[in-house]
Amino acid sequence: MTQVKVELPDGVAEEIARRAAALGTTAEEWVAAVVQDLAADLPETTEDGPDAWIAR
Repeated sequence: MTQVKVELPDGVAEEIARRAAALGTTAEEWVAAVVQDLAADLPETTEDGPDAWIAR
């Protein structure tokens, strides 16, 4: 698995940790799940279309 380091403002990191704890998981696992969900919704191509801005 590829690791990516992201620096967040303290308030954002605290909110992620709070939400993760409420779900019974860690902040790292929560962020990984959110990124995987986002990646699954990316368009297959970068051709112009309603979702083209997402793939740029």
